[in-house]
Amino acid sequence: MDALCRYSSGDVAAWLGQHGIGDDFLRVGGLYVCAEDESDPNRSPIENAVRASATPYTSWAGFHYDASLPRDKVKKLLVTAAANGIRCAAMTPDMLDMFVEVNRVVPISDRRWVIGHISTLSDDDIAKIRDLGLVVSTHTNRYIWRTGAKMLKEAGPDGENTISPLASLIRAGVPVTFGTDNVPVSLFYPIWQSIARKDLTTGEVVAPGQKLSREQALRAATINGAYLTFEENQKGSIEPGKLADFVCLSDDLMTVEEDRIKDIVAEFTVLGGRTVFNREAPVGAITVS
Repeated sequence: MDALCRYSSGDVAAWLGQHGIGDDFLRVGGLYVCAEDESDPNRSPIENAVRASATPYTSWAGFHYDASLPRDKVKKLLVTAAANGIRCAAMTPDMLDMFVEVNRVVPISDRRWVIGHISTLSDDDIAKIRDLGLVVSTHTNRYIWRTGAKMLKEAGPDGENTISPLASLIRAGVPVTFGTDNVPVSLFYPIWQSIARKDLTTGEVVAPGQKLSREQALRAATINGAYLTFEENQKGSIEPGKLADFVCLSDDLMTVEEDRIKDIVAEFTVLGGRTVFNREAPVGAITVS
């Protein structure tokens, strides 16, 4: 916090739109945006008023009571951000049309703005995402694994390919990345979910036409994640000139039985030429200098 206080408002506006501020372990950049929505408990003005009355409210991510704004104010904020080169990220696809409106005022197609928590998307939505140059951050733990069967029932046979349509996004040329939302923590769950697309409760395969291949899922978890953070020239693939940090995995992602993908763990991790984690080493035996 002391470090942040040394920066002026002009400095803050500058680094919000670029690679961010920080180092290789922790970097902050961009602007999270959220519009109020009466139907969503996380964005309802009434719910936010309750949270405000309970201050100090710990919250997390975008769920603090003052994170959302009325839609007209969000539109003004987005236009100002776009005009100043500030990258914006929205947590839900319902912000997509507002991004389209902003793009008509100030082009954003080269800014890598982000749409997250992909639940359902139509072909028209995917085309808009592609044309705006957005990066998609998925939430397969929820929209495939935990609620996939419920969403499939609601969408019906004609709408199944709108549910977390990862394959359609990739075919359209949209960079797809993964996130866990800490439920569970391991990134190998989203990798597995994108490949198997199984519902947690029923075991039903949700929209099999949207399955990713193992190679596509690996790219989403590596080079596409690096692209999301403007680090594709430093990490995400094994190439000359990039960081040579790596992990040794408990199984081969490309050949292990499909349902065992989610259980893959790191046996050891090498960072900067040093082993900084070893699953068999005693706790505290390995430290980062």
